[in-house]
Amino acid sequence: MISLRRNHFIALAALYALGMVYLSLVLGPVGLNYVPIGFGEAWRKFMQIGFVHHASRERADWVGNLMMAVPLAYLVNSVLDFGKEGANRAIGIALTLMISILFIVAVKYAQLFFPPRTVTLNYITAQSLGAILGVVLFQLSHARLYPRLVALFENGDGLTIVLGAYSVWLIGYFLMPFDFVMSLGDLAARALELTSILGSTPGEGRQPAYQFLVVIADTLSTVPVGMFLAARGRERSLKALFWRALGLMVGITFLQLFVLGADPFLVAPIYRTAGAIIGVQFMQRIKGKDLRKRHYYFSQYLPFALPIYLILAMFVSGLLTSQWLTFDQAVNALEPRQFLPFWNFYIVSKARATESFVVEFMMFAPIGVMVWLRRGFWSSGAIFSAFLAFSLSMLMEVGRLMKPGLRPDFSDPIVAALGAAIACKSMPTLWRMFEREAARSGSLDTYIADLQHVAPRPVKRGESGSDLPPEPPLAPAA
Repeated sequence: MISLRRNHFIALAALYALGMVYLSLVLGPVGLNYVPIGFGEAWRKFMQIGFVHHASRERADWVGNLMMAVPLAYLVNSVLDFGKEGANRAIGIALTLMISILFIVAVKYAQLFFPPRTVTLNYITAQSLGAILGVVLFQLSHARLYPRLVALFENGDGLTIVLGAYSVWLIGYFLMPFDFVMSLGDLAARALELTSILGSTPGEGRQPAYQFLVVIADTLSTVPVGMFLAARGRERSLKALFWRALGLMVGITFLQLFVLGADPFLVAPIYRTAGAIIGVQFMQRIKGKDLRKRHYYFSQYLPFALPIYLILAMFVSGLLTSQWLTFDQAVNALEPRQFLPFWNFYIVSKARATESFVVEFMMFAPIGVMVWLRRGFWSSGAIFSAFLAFSLSMLMEVGRLMKPGLRPDFSDPIVAALGAAIACKSMPTLWRMFEREAARSGSLDTYIADLQHVAPRPVKRGESGSDLPPEPPLAPAA
């Protein structure tokens, strides 16, 4: 299992803090806009800030500010983890909260020099609560969750950890922007919205082919959830796992009914459950299979998969149309601030920015998978995958620049490169986890089980030794 030392957490905390500074000071409606004012005047303005009444539709931004501070406090507490004893633990928590809140206040003070940034007690309170939540999550995970994860990993259940983490993340993604109804007025407004949302389909108003691809993508997103259910319920029948998957997807849709800004489609539980069942059946199909060299089997389909992937990526990006702008028209429509990294993420809601990041990341992750399938276990291709994804994404953004009605985002190539590199780097470990799962859940013979470092299945009470798979024949004596 991956073990991070204190210096790793220091680097991660520093990088995350720099990211918060960049998002809070550099990005703005007009890009970088530093306006020098006296420190005394800035301090007087800072002391005069107060709470501002926010409508229900603005609460999602408040929640986004709260969530932004959670990883910061979690990482800082990881650095200042002085042990589980009462006094040392209390010192670590106190220092973490002090550093996190001082950093939050300092960034908010600095925002006064970068108008028109909004500085209110609402956002300071939100991020301070996020820091407290980050400390709580660290303490709970360090004391209870992490030991259980270590035990699972040492028991050969690393795949369960990965699939479980993905399932938790996906549920959170479906519930974004976490803006739950808080009053009868919110409930009434939400009820009016649902009359037009429930009966619609994803991608409403777009081309039928685009809507179909959105449904397919949503379906595929739940495949790992089905894998997780199968890995946790190895002894359960397909029928039992189906009802679990259906209950989970219906529950997610029910919760979405009470989240302002979420889209709970009535058809969503159907195709999401179908995706989960595909994952369940995949896990049952690999039982007893020797997957050590099976990736070579999939690599032979790359010449056919690559052009299909490129066509789909171009279609989703809106490039397969006949209308084009002239070069002069495209250049005149281009704004210099669009070249500022992640500027487009600032001008939309935090939920929309997260969705854009995830879509771009997942759309180019297959490049990393295909590079790994081509090169195999024994060669590193993360940098090459990142280069390919960055180049392809940049070409697509240039193409979007030449399309009427489309807005290029020159930060997307960075996200694409990150997705491809992480996918390529993760595939060897992930594949070995599937190998181990196949050995654990299937009736492999003793020889294959030993190769996979999994103990042979013990004889249960009432089961004769003849019911077990035969042992491999011994080699003849020399």
